[in-house]
Amino acid sequence: MIDEKIHIAIKSYKRAGKVTTFDVAPFAHVWVPESQGDDYRKYYGDRVITIPDAEDGNLCRKSNAILDRSPCSWTLILDDDITQIGYFENTLKHIMSPEVLKRTIVHCFQLASECEVRLWGINQNDDPMAYRICTPLSFLAPILGPFNGHLDPELRYDETVFGKDDYDFWLQNIQKYHKTLRFNKFHYLHDHGKKSGGFVSMRTRERELMGGERMVQKWGPKVFRIGGSTNPKSNKKINPNGNILNSLAKVPINGI
Repeated sequence: MIDEKIHIAIKSYKRAGKVTTFDVAPFAHVWVPESQGDDYRKYYGDRVITIPDAEDGNLCRKSNAILDRSPCSWTLILDDDITQIGYFENTLKHIMSPEVLKRTIVHCFQLASECEVRLWGINQNDDPMAYRICTPLSFLAPILGPFNGHLDPELRYDETVFGKDDYDFWLQNIQKYHKTLRFNKFHYLHDHGKKSGGFVSMRTRERELMGGERMVQKWGPKVFRIGGSTNPKSNKKINPNGNILNSLAKVPINGI
């Protein structure tokens, strides 16, 4: 933990010795299944926290286990393949050092608490167009899986929406609390799909499609629509339609 109220958790699976997020946030702890604990301890020592294998096995289950078992009321959950966290200032890109990142995390949690949100995050890429110089904060922008901060979380991830659990969890927060908080100035980069192991190795075309269809069933086509191809033989990704933000007013408030 970086103070008595904040715990930083890296969720990892079958990537002992390959957790690049430790280079970015060496003050974090890595959460792994008990059966992989010894392999990870060879590289990360007492920074390893294990959970029963039965509480691991997919992203939703692991994230829920972290939220249930976190030693702090505020928890930041990170993917294990983050390569850098940066920000733009005066149109110039900067990469955060671990010390700068540590202070930034504390400040972001404090502001999120003042804004009375339960979920906060940062931009998903380093495209300068995503850095909104006149609107540094967004309350209805997606908060996705690689980097998400939780304050006294009550909600949990839904295992039935495989591959779209982060969008679903964000929508759950919008539904219940009517807002989340994204810091548009900051962003993360990661190596999704470029390394062996990890939960990406569990993804199949069929499971992705099933998860997307479940999201449409759960939230309705006016809130979540599948973009790209739904052909199982296509190599296109199944992603939510870009119009999702225009439909947030239609998110049901009193139940799904």
